[in-house]
Amino acid sequence: MDDNVVDVKTVYKELVALRDTVYGQNDRISDLERTIDNQRKTIRKLTADKGTEIEYRRKIERRLKIIENNFVGKYSDLRSDFVKNDVTTSPNGADKHENTNDTDGLTGSNKGMIKTHAISRKERLLLPSSEITNEHVVAFYAYLSTHELNPSTHHTLIYDVAKTNVGNGYNAVTGIFTAPTAGTYVFTWITRMYEAGHSTEILVNNVVFGTSYLRIGHSNDVSVSGTVVAQINKEDSVFVRVHSTLAGNGNILSEQYGRSSFAGWLLH
Repeated sequence: MDDNVVDVKTVYKELVALRDTVYGQNDRISDLERTIDNQRKTIRKLTADKGTEIEYRRKIERRLKIIENNFVGKYSDLRSDFVKNDVTTSPNGADKHENTNDTDGLTGSNKGMIKTHAISRKERLLLPSSEITNEHVVAFYAYLSTHELNPSTHHTLIYDVAKTNVGNGYNAVTGIFTAPTAGTYVFTWITRMYEAGHSTEILVNNVVFGTSYLRIGHSNDVSVSGTVVAQINKEDSVFVRVHSTLAGNGNILSEQYGRSSFAGWLLH
């Protein structure tokens, strides 16, 4: 009888120890599962951040390319003018190359020549619109040079190729039109997509003024346009972005067969 009692107590202790071991293993398994879940979330976040960084870097590279092209174009024209007009003759028959060197290493005649050509050919384009054209003529047209790949909500669309910019109000680096004069304006924007869906907004001073929406199904390539007429004050800013809260999907397309574009002009 005593032996049986001892055996029962021993078995009970072993069962309790086994139960505690199982509980401990279950706790460790739960900890490992939570760790794995956290790691998966971290991986997803890092993947999303990487995609965002790649998109941001692509936009920065595109903007730098625009700035570089503008810079090279400006100064290469000045250099070609210098080469073509290096030999000059003064009205009174003086020496072709006056030896009046300044600290920048250019002769007086060459400095004058460069300054004259710079103002007449290139810097003229940088002057305020009122100095080179009628101040009441304001119009711009620009389009995306490449596709916008899966743009996120609140994403500003930068139409980086400005084909028309009378009045110099549109900035192809930021995608923002700044009104050089007050008046009534018409703005229109076109969004092209393929098997995608997005809503876009046009804003005046960060206030939504109009929206455009399109969602297309399988094997469809369609463009949608939006147009608004707005009373704009001088220095007001106007730009287009992806809807701030409605998440879209797919790419916004722009290529030689169909451009996504942004345009505006002053009515009165």
